[in-house]
Amino acid sequence: MGCYVNPPNETKEAWLASHTVRTSSSIPGKISEIYLPVCLVDNGLFTAAGIAYDDRELEEFMRPDGRAKHWFMVSREDLRKVSPLESYE
Repeated sequence: MGCYVNPPNETKEAWLASHTVRTSSSIPGKISEIYLPVCLVDNGLFTAAGIAYDDRELEEFMRPDGRAKHWFMVSREDLRKVSPLESYE
């Protein structure tokens, strides 16, 4: 697991609210040339917004593990601004 949304000046939740194309509580969208699924995971003490940049990452985030998860679709262009891009280019 490697790429996460880490905006410098706001929370992950606020950033996702203003950069999301579509949301789903339980079903991710499909990986495309323009958009990637992002999974907001509640880890108890903190949340993480993981980018599902390939099928392996998508399957890992989809695995039931008891944590609350919410899915977002975000453009690759927007994601490049808040996450290292080498893993999903």
